[in-house]
Amino acid sequence: MTDFRDRKLESWVYAGLWVLAIGLYLLDAMSTRAQLSKPLLDGALLARMARTLLPFIALFLVNNFLLIPKLLLKNRLRVYFVATGAALALMWCYQYFDFLRMAEMFHGPHPRPRPHMRSLIPLPLFLDFTYSLLVVGGNLAIALIFQRFDDRLERESLMKTNAEARLEYLKAQINPHFYMNMLNNIHGMIEIDPERAQAMVIDMSHLMRYMLYDSSKPLISLSDEIGFLQNYLRLMRLRFPENRVSITTEFPPEEKTRGISVPPLLSLVFIENAFKHGVSYRESSFVGVSMELGGNTLRVTCVNSRHSRGDEQASDGGIGLSNVKQRLQLLYGDRASLEINSTDSAYTVNLTIPCNETENSDN
Repeated sequence: MTDFRDRKLESWVYAGLWVLAIGLYLLDAMSTRAQLSKPLLDGALLARMARTLLPFIALFLVNNFLLIPKLLLKNRLRVYFVATGAALALMWCYQYFDFLRMAEMFHGPHPRPRPHMRSLIPLPLFLDFTYSLLVVGGNLAIALIFQRFDDRLERESLMKTNAEARLEYLKAQINPHFYMNMLNNIHGMIEIDPERAQAMVIDMSHLMRYMLYDSSKPLISLSDEIGFLQNYLRLMRLRFPENRVSITTEFPPEEKTRGISVPPLLSLVFIENAFKHGVSYRESSFVGVSMELGGNTLRVTCVNSRHSRGDEQASDGGIGLSNVKQRLQLLYGDRASLEINSTDSAYTVNLTIPCNETENSDN
């Protein structure tokens, strides 16, 4: 539990209840005085009200500002109940001697049984103790209600912080995975076509700039994400011969993506896996990537050829697929869907996520 919390609303609740209690006391006393043709409000009435209510207010202040925060909310339950019992006992002793003093004042040294001294409490000692229990119990109930609400807010804030940290960790995992694949691609191209390898290094620098800076944001404009994927696919075209590997893309036009933002690098894993598992140097291969905007959803489809070794793709549970599933769960819960279909000749991934509309897609 938190040691400090904002108790303004709680204090207003207590103030309202005490105003109500004082108001009811005055109304009852003034009603009795009206029947006896006495002044409705005078010093004697105020003095009697102070003598009656101030002990209850003192008990409330001790319980609310000392016992509850110092003992109860620090899980020192046994000490709290002992201290509360002691406070109630002291309260009752004060009321008992005050009762004897007032009885002797009005009726001599031998008070009559059941003297009628207070209009609100015909059985003074019994009712005073009952009211003391009500003050402590009501104070305890309200304090625990507000503490439970504060604990829930703190727990939700902690869960949000943990989720954000987990998302950052998952996104950070993508970078070394991506760089490892790209460096392997460039390394394989150096001996085959040095000029293409140089072009790939330049393209990779643009991708790295996006990965290091733009992708650190929780949301990125869809047009920037599409631009990143197009650069990546262009890099793949430099690596693979066109007559052996067919790469097709279909992205929505820029005017349709304006004002739409998405989490960065969410579909990169599927495209990487498509080239890793779906391209063969011995057989003709294909990779197709498409995006479709419909209503408030974005559908990403990635399809690649499947060869005899393509069974590995379906069981790929490393950083890639597991990472995306965790991010989708943290970001969208049940509002996103991921479908994976596999046939003898093709492997297809369909990702559908909600779209976030922003006034400025650069933010």
